Amino acid sequence: MLEVALERRIRFWLIFCIAALTLVVNPWNYFDPINLPKLFVLAVSAFSIFGNLIPAFRRVLSSELRSLVYGVIGFVVILFLVLFTSSSSKWGQVYGDYGRNTGLLAYFSLALLLLSAVFVSNRSFVERLMWALIVTGIANAVYGFFQWAKMDPIEWNNPYNPIVGTLGNPNFASAHLGIASIASLALTLALNQKLLVRSALVSNIGLSLFVILKSDSSQGLLIFGLGSVVIFYFRFLASIKLVALKIAYLGAAFVGVILGIFGLLNKGPLAAYMYQVSVTYRGDYWRAGWKMTLENPLLGVGLDSYGSWYRFYRNEAAALRRGPDVTSNSAHNVFLDISSNGGFLLLLAYIVILGLIVRSGWRILRKISRYDAIGIALVTSWLAYLVQSLFSINQLGLAVWGWVMGGAIIGYDLYKDRPDTKITKRVKPIHREQVSASSVITGTAGLVLGVALAIWPSYKDINFKSALQGGNPDNIEKITQSFPKLNYYNVYASGVFLESEGFEEAALRMTRSAIENNPRDFNSWKILLQNPKISETERAEAIANMKALDPFNNTLDKP
Repeated sequence: MLEVALERRIRFWLIFCIAALTLVVNPWNYFDPINLPKLFVLAVSAFSIFGNLIPAFRRVLSSELRSLVYGVIGFVVILFLVLFTSSSSKWGQVYGDYGRNTGLLAYFSLALLLLSAVFVSNRSFVERLMWALIVTGIANAVYGFFQWAKMDPIEWNNPYNPIVGTLGNPNFASAHLGIASIASLALTLALNQKLLVRSALVSNIGLSLFVILKSDSSQGLLIFGLGSVVIFYFRFLASIKLVALKIAYLGAAFVGVILGIFGLLNKGPLAAYMYQVSVTYRGDYWRAGWKMTLENPLLGVGLDSYGSWYRFYRNEAAALRRGPDVTSNSAHNVFLDISSNGGFLLLLAYIVILGLIVRSGWRILRKISRYDAIGIALVTSWLAYLVQSLFSINQLGLAVWGWVMGGAIIGYDLYKDRPDTKITKRVKPIHREQVSASSVITGTAGLVLGVALAIWPSYKDINFKSALQGGNPDNIEKITQSFPKLNYYNVYASGVFLESEGFEEAALRMTRSAIENNPRDFNSWKILLQNPKISETERAEAIANMKALDPFNNTLDKP
């Protein structure tokens, strides 16, 4: 399908970049040390990798792939429709909400990586992809162990459990370890696996499960359990003819899944092991996200704009449960995040893409006559990602695996037996195929475009941290007003200024700028209300807007 040298290059950089994206953090330069470094790596990788494929795009676009390509194009087109029709901050939609960064740039980049994975996928690529997943899992398991042992060299500002890995949250770390452990289990049970490798994989599973337990997050255990059911079935039962045994196994697995679901809901015998109070809070987030979807059915409330609307759409019980100031900027369910942000149109396009992946995954499983460790590892790992996305956030370090593995599943289904393009040492250098000039040009253009798009939020974030450390008020204010306009920096800096006497006017300028950029930002009105320099008229306006944005906030009526 592709030139030998180009295909080899794409495979290497695709695997390298998604592994790097998962592990990259930068607490030394960034104010947001987790998400913005990942967004930068994601965008630059996606645009440069896909840029190399552009000259060959028509050649690789076989009839089997047209449905997927049209689905991805539809998904991206709807992203832009939401961007241009929503009243939410434009650059906030492009780069995403602070601490999430799952806006247009992120989803566009994920879609490009999915297509890239399809075009270069075969058995050899998938095997390397699974080992990359396992290696990142080992890295996070070891790092998580050091965090649990209070030996973390980085002093994270983390109010949660100390085990956050390189993903910034115990739930994300737990999910990543669970997915990587599933791949480890599938390869452990490979028929021809070497003893030394098998021992290393078993050790990795043990360490990962230990870290998951210590993280106090049940996500990893749940998806590992579900993945194990699938793996053991295909390893030990799929090829035997005892139908009764298969039915018994699947029946027991079904009962286990039901008990697990009830346990998550604090019901049944597993409740003591599975239930976490955060499930109740997730219910609040889900209800608000669904209400956003129903009342904005066509194109949603705006990309990554859930946080600007959550207070308005939550019910009274959610406002009272933990206090009105405890909010969320995500529905904690990827489907509800997509539907609330982009309406049913964006959700439909996403489901079409998932449906094509599921169809290919089913084909892979159906064709298995002898245990295929690589294929099973790929499909079960992706299914684990899909399951955890039902009650978690599309954190970039996790999302990239879901989208790339999804593309690899479609490619594995279509091109599993395509010969590898690796060039052996016996081939003389003068005979090696070179990447075409057109691919070099478009790949370089993609790299430049990716950097040009992704550099600005990183540049602003790095300068903001530097300015805060330098303590120069003029520099801080200047950076908050710089491109791109993102309210978080204005609100944070205004709060810092209000803690020091004599900077109220500067805080007022920054707050008014934030309100102008996004009038639905409750925190901007809240920080404005705290400024002693505002007039009574402005104070009354702030209170009125806060009540409109947060109708169940009972603290707003207090003097």
